[in-house]
Amino acid sequence: MSFREVADWGDDTWSDDVTGVAVDSRDRVYVLRRGAHPITVLDRQGTVLDRWGKSCFSDRPHHISIGADDRVYVADDGGHRLRVFDTAGRPLETIGSGVPAATGRDEQGRPAVPTSLDQVTGGPPFNRPTKVVASRDGELFVSDGYRNCRIHRLSKDREVIRSWGTFGAGEGSFVIPHSVAIDPRGRILVCDRENDRIQVFSPDGDLLDVWTDVRRPTDVTFDRQGRMYVTELARGPGDLKSWRLGPAETERPGRMTVFAPDRSLAARITMETVNLLAPHAIAVDSAGAVYISEVPESFARSSGRPVVPHRCLHKFEPRDALSASRPG
Repeated sequence: MSFREVADWGDDTWSDDVTGVAVDSRDRVYVLRRGAHPITVLDRQGTVLDRWGKSCFSDRPHHISIGADDRVYVADDGGHRLRVFDTAGRPLETIGSGVPAATGRDEQGRPAVPTSLDQVTGGPPFNRPTKVVASRDGELFVSDGYRNCRIHRLSKDREVIRSWGTFGAGEGSFVIPHSVAIDPRGRILVCDRENDRIQVFSPDGDLLDVWTDVRRPTDVTFDRQGRMYVTELARGPGDLKSWRLGPAETERPGRMTVFAPDRSLAARITMETVNLLAPHAIAVDSAGAVYISEVPESFARSSGRPVVPHRCLHKFEPRDALSASRPG
C-alpha cells in the first residue's frame, strides 16, 4: 500500500490544532477542534456541510468517534465528561458529573517533570478522558486518560460495568491511555501512549495481547478489510519519557503506520512523505481514504519545541485507488 496526499483538502486552512476526526456511514467527515465551532462536517470532496458544537464543550475536547448507529461521541478532556450527539449536532447525552474523579492528580496543570505522572493512582470515571467508542450493542468503552490510568466499560444505561488498569509499565497497566478502539473481532485496543504500545483486552478487561511495534500511539482505527491504522507521536530527548523504554536518545519523528490483518507491516507515512509534526487522530472512509489530524501547537507547548505554522488536517488516498479511477 502507498498513499498520496490530497492537497489543500477541506474548505479551510486548518492552521490550528485539530484534535479529532471520524467518518460516518455516509462517508461524511467530522473534524473536532477547539474554538467557537468545535465540530465541522465535510463531504468526501472537502466541502463544508455543517458546523456545530458551540458552547457544548470545555476548551479541551479531545477525541471524536461515530458509532454504528451514526451517533457522535466526544470525550471532553477538560470537562471530565462524555458528550453524545446526533449527526445534526443535537445533544443526546451528557455522561459524567464534570467534576474530576480522585485519581491522585489535581488540576494544577501539566506535570513539570515526567516523574510527576507517578502520582496517578487510578480512580473512577472521569479525570480528563481521552476517547469513547460505542460497541454495536450500545455499551461504551472509555480511555481515561491524562489524569487517570483506566479503561471504563459502561452499560447501555451508562452504569459502570467494569474498570481496569493501574499506573505503570507492567502489562495491563497504562501511562496516559490516549485512545481506545474496538477491533473487528470485538477486542478492546488501548493506545498506551507513554509505554509505546497497544494493549489488547477482552470486553471484560482480560489482557489478550501486547503489541510493542508502535511508537507513542495516539489513535487507532480499522478499514473494512480489517487493516489497522495507527498515528504515532514524535518523541525526542526533551519529551516525556517512555515508562517502558526510558527517555529517547534521538529524535523519532511522528508517523502513521498501517498493519495488515495478520499484523505484518502494510504501509507507513513518514517524514519523507509528509511532515507529520504531531499526529493525533485518524479515520478511514469506505474508499480507503485516510484522514489524519495534528496538534503541533499543543505539542510544542508541552515539549518546549518551537511553534511551526503547519496544516493540521490531511487527507490521503490510496495510490492504487487513484490509478483505478483514471480512464485508460
